Amino acid sequence: VCLRSRDSVCYLRSTSPQQAGFTMSRRSTAVLITSALAALCTQHESVTFAFSPPSSSFDIQSRPSRRFWSRLLSASPEHVIEIDVDVGNGDETTTPAPSPLPIHTSVARDAGPLFKEEERREEGDGSFTVIPHRGQFRKRVLILCTGGTLTMSVDPTNFNSLAPVQGALTDYLAGMRELTDDPEMPEIISHEYKPLIDSSDMGPGDWAMLARDIHTNYYHFDGFVILMGTDTMAFAASALSFMLQNLGKPVIFSGSQIPLREPYNDARKNLIMATIFASSDTVSEVCIFFHDRLLRGCRATKVNTSKLKAFDSPNLPPLAEIGINIEENEHLFRAPPRGSFRINTSMDTRMITLRLVPGFDDASIKAIIDAARQTHLKGLILQLYGTGNLPSIKDDFVQCLHDATDAGIVVVATTQCQSGSVILGHYATGQKLIGAGVVSGSDMSIEATTTKLAYLLGRQDLSIDEVRDLMTVDLRGEMTPESEMSPPPLASAYQKAIAKKNRSRIY
Repeated sequence: VCLRSRDSVCYLRSTSPQQAGFTMSRRSTAVLITSALAALCTQHESVTFAFSPPSSSFDIQSRPSRRFWSRLLSASPEHVIEIDVDVGNGDETTTPAPSPLPIHTSVARDAGPLFKEEERREEGDGSFTVIPHRGQFRKRVLILCTGGTLTMSVDPTNFNSLAPVQGALTDYLAGMRELTDDPEMPEIISHEYKPLIDSSDMGPGDWAMLARDIHTNYYHFDGFVILMGTDTMAFAASALSFMLQNLGKPVIFSGSQIPLREPYNDARKNLIMATIFASSDTVSEVCIFFHDRLLRGCRATKVNTSKLKAFDSPNLPPLAEIGINIEENEHLFRAPPRGSFRINTSMDTRMITLRLVPGFDDASIKAIIDAARQTHLKGLILQLYGTGNLPSIKDDFVQCLHDATDAGIVVVATTQCQSGSVILGHYATGQKLIGAGVVSGSDMSIEATTTKLAYLLGRQDLSIDEVRDLMTVDLRGEMTPESEMSPPPLASAYQKAIAKKNRSRIY
């Protein structure tokens, strides 16, 4: 089947061997081109179709009519069906083609397969079958190291500043008897990327690299540990939470505030505990272990630069806490997935984040948004006051947000408070945002909000309205469902009673 227009030609082929060479049954022909025709008809008010072999031409409005399908189904299956699409020169406007996604790359290379070659068998169709371990009683954990403070040492050639040292982690792991001699500890295989990357240099390209390596080695390891710097660890953990779909094994991020080479450090404890949790049977999500707590990856945020308790999860209790014993909050663990594991690493990062301050110049912000729209801005994240408020007298700024949403930009409202949630419309000042089409970020962290929006925009199979809707849906445990939230300030007695009832309900 060949669809032709003045701008492009679209060829659709059947994939089954019986229908190769454009020889198809009449019904399969109709099914095959339905999606392409629907896309054309949604872009133009009137489309003219001409058939080859010769047949009468006719116009359709909005979608193919019954007469169109009867003509199509009566065509001879032994011939190629060519449909010439003639779009009129009326007042209708053509929807512009979507701009390509930004290209994100990493300075490091993918690790690739890190398991033994005899652990898989190649099938005739090019796929691979995983061969299970025979007599293997220890679990196996893969450690992927991108760099960070944990691997750093003093560099005398650069004013004695700290810099990552290639191979330091591998040498240290070989000498850790608590990992090698204890039969209850998992077997460890480690990989250091070359070159090691400072976390401030990491971005979507590096997150995609980690996701691909986890996907490649997924069925050969019981869990994964990712060692990296702390500056952007919360962003990386949030991003992988969305990239790794139907994750059924633990992926634990960790690092340290003090390098591993120092006599006193927090790196050794973090490394050991991250490995223990990576071999857990109860964890099936992306987490961060740091100091003495296991946090959900898409809930964590860095809160301190000088203390060992560098990360916190303000709106969700820790999944586990470490003392003399390991105390797990099992009711917070996510349920095992029901589908097969897969990844989606495309992220659209054409977005900006604005944190409002009292007395801000809305004209300057409007100029920034207008300039960003020229470069195909897709997302705008606002950090507002309290429960999602902004000055009610800033009518020009609200109108700017309204224009942005009309232009297809997803505008998300988050709170500047460390804990709590956005409740649009609770105050009159926030009611205007609802009218402007602004989406509530609920109690998501700024790390989860940005990576979730980039993930949804990068999927390319969702419309803007679907992206807006999914921003308010809990996908990976990144937000608290509305039924479980505390009532807003100054709520009525009825609202408080309903909220209390919802929180006490056992599911």
